[in-house]
Amino acid sequence: TNSLYEANLLYSKLINYTDKVLFFPMDDFITSEAIAISPEFKSERIHTLNTLANNNDYIVVTNLMGLLRYLPKVDIWKKHIIHLEKGTNIERDYLINKLYDMGYERESIVSETGKLGIRGYVLDVFPIGENNPIRIEFWGDESDSIKLFDLETQLTSKEIEKIDICPYTE
Repeated sequence: TNSLYEANLLYSKLINYTDKVLFFPMDDFITSEAIAISPEFKSERIHTLNTLANNNDYIVVTNLMGLLRYLPKVDIWKKHIIHLEKGTNIERDYLINKLYDMGYERESIVSETGKLGIRGYVLDVFPIGENNPIRIEFWGDESDSIKLFDLETQLTSKEIEKIDICPYTE
């Protein structure tokens, strides 16, 4: 569409007819990207890209600025998805650097999507597309456990066997 407003209207109409529609919103002004990027728009675009990387059977609604946006090739995007399983042999520092490259930012306590926290051999990450952050505990270069944890209490709630961590940057 010509504008973000029109794209939003079209998306709102299409979502009533099918769940195979995604939204890729970009601010209408080039200068807005240099000043401040809307975190909601960024999350929506990354969700769209992650969904399309696994299945391209979708209608994507965007505005002109979204169409002009330079994006990586699908195979490059897929290469940056981290497939992590309990017991995986992966160097902690390598994983941390890969998360930095994927757009994750370090915080002392993980409190929102796109953040990671490092405490010794414990790595907290809040991957995009997940409802809860994860806590990865290392034993040497092996992921000893992967657990979900609560944002409020910071206490683990459930152990999981594997997780895919998708990029948090375009």
